[in-house]
Amino acid sequence: MVRFRRAAARSVPLAMGALLLTAGVSAAQPSAADTAAARTEAGINALQGIKKTLTPAELKQSSQLVVEKRLRADRTLAAELPGYQSGVAVSQASTVSVDITGAAGTAVSRAVKAAGGTVRDATPDGSVRADLPLSAVDAIAARTDVTTVAPAAQAMTWNEPSPQQQLAAKAVAAVQVSEGDKAHGADTARTKYGVDGTGIKVCVLSDGVDSLSKSQSAGELPTVDVLSGQAGSGDEGTAMLEIVHDLAPGATLGFATAFGSEAGFAANIRALRTTGKCTVIVDDVAYFDESPFQDTQVAQAVNDVTAAGAEYFSSAGNSGNLTDGSSGYYEGDFRASDTALPGVTGTPHDFDPGSATQTSDPLSPGSLGKPVALFWSDPWGKSANDYDLYILDSTGKVVASGTNRQTGTQDPYESATVPSTGSGYRLAVVKTSGADRFIALNVIRGRFVDSGSLKAFSTAGVTSGHSAAAAAFSVAAAPAATAFGRALEAGDPPNPTGPYPGLFSASSKWERFTSDGQRHMFYNADGTALTPGNVSSTGGATRAKPDITAADGVATSVAGFQPFYGTSAAAPHAAAIAALLLSGKPTATPAEIRTALVSSAIDLGAPGYDPVTGNGVIMAGPALAALGLPAK
Repeated sequence: MVRFRRAAARSVPLAMGALLLTAGVSAAQPSAADTAAARTEAGINALQGIKKTLTPAELKQSSQLVVEKRLRADRTLAAELPGYQSGVAVSQASTVSVDITGAAGTAVSRAVKAAGGTVRDATPDGSVRADLPLSAVDAIAARTDVTTVAPAAQAMTWNEPSPQQQLAAKAVAAVQVSEGDKAHGADTARTKYGVDGTGIKVCVLSDGVDSLSKSQSAGELPTVDVLSGQAGSGDEGTAMLEIVHDLAPGATLGFATAFGSEAGFAANIRALRTTGKCTVIVDDVAYFDESPFQDTQVAQAVNDVTAAGAEYFSSAGNSGNLTDGSSGYYEGDFRASDTALPGVTGTPHDFDPGSATQTSDPLSPGSLGKPVALFWSDPWGKSANDYDLYILDSTGKVVASGTNRQTGTQDPYESATVPSTGSGYRLAVVKTSGADRFIALNVIRGRFVDSGSLKAFSTAGVTSGHSAAAAAFSVAAAPAATAFGRALEAGDPPNPTGPYPGLFSASSKWERFTSDGQRHMFYNADGTALTPGNVSSTGGATRAKPDITAADGVATSVAGFQPFYGTSAAAPHAAAIAALLLSGKPTATPAEIRTALVSSAIDLGAPGYDPVTGNGVIMAGPALAALGLPAK
């Protein structure tokens, strides 16, 4: 069920400037809203003009690449889009990082190199990630063995940096033990039940393990089996491995990066199960383009390994939740505005059909520089309904957009990035052509807030992608020790403090940044509809995500993760507790492990399952007892 938050209704008519339409404006003297609407119309017309004149090669490219190329070549177009930012990062050598999909990865890799590009990653499915000269994009896209060329899909981990980390990023006394070990009762459970993870292999997927040898030398980690060539770059993986080892010191450990590419992430998930022989797998990574409505490539890999018997844990995310008013997420049925924008093809979405027309959702100051994703309920790779995403500034100018053409073979997805400076930004969704669909609008780690006469509209449901895979455990975060050291936005209430050195209890609080559910799905992994003929809010099916809650705000020896905050820290705690259960009962089925963890969890917040903390915070001892293990 979609839950909405909005400000109290106002009696003053809402201006539409920047895709807001105004009633009762004098025709003799243009108002500020008229001027803003004119700017909006001019910007959208320019972008739609590009969309109508795409070459066959450009039809395979993302709108951001096309607009960036044309802005560089056409001064008139640049004048029509003042302040516009495509979001494409072009290097000093005039190269762009791109993901290329197609049927012949080896041949495409050779073509990239011949064009002066560098191949960064190539996967068996024919996907290639490369640094490609911007001038060569058209030639690569024109190849018959290339399906799409798009800016390299962005990934993020769900670590939440805090000033405390910066102050503590220095040498620490060995050995650091996560406060989650005590808060989850794992320390006493190991002794009481005689389990330590022995016989179980726990494998981590994150950015990298740069400080692995340093942690090993300090006695923080044992040998770690890193997939060949997949050590990655960064140190979040090292910090996650330390947490797993603290709670399940007898478990064997493995690692692979999730940052090579989205296809590479999926391949590494499968490789950890098949080649790595991992029993428990945990990640803290999300790609911005993972569908909220269908299991796409990474979620499909999770489905494969869980079907093969592995336990899979994933961070629910740090994009906030409706309960705390800390998210920038909106989903619901597309509702056509009753007033079209003059001269513009398409219909704006009306966020407020019960009051005056409002066709944009205002963003908070903390949303600067944040990525934005728009999805709608068409099957992945088969969208024939064309929707566009626009970011507008306070004067009505279009400053960023996602305007790909959807003609039946494209993804139901658009993206853009909020400028890193300025204020008064808002989002607008326009249906250019096709049928009404259920839409999802996600400002990743940003927020919708009231701004002047504009109301903010948010819903629950931000947890998505592979973390919401049916058999995976999506893990929310609650602090084990110190409170998170900064406010997410100005004026936010204080962050909660954990129970350490005590145990989690029903009075424990979750992190205000932890992402909420539930997840509304419309399609099976193969693109067939769950409810044929109905892909609106009354169709589809709901997955109860997140599943459980675990500790964050804990100690590691890794610089920059002292303490370690975010659902990135929570997920390895949960994975380690699962390893304890499996070491005590190696024959336990995935269903038995799930039942033991969920049935023994401590309920947080409102009674029963809730969309912020799931079934509650899991505890090692009660879970082992629920699995039927006798005390020693």
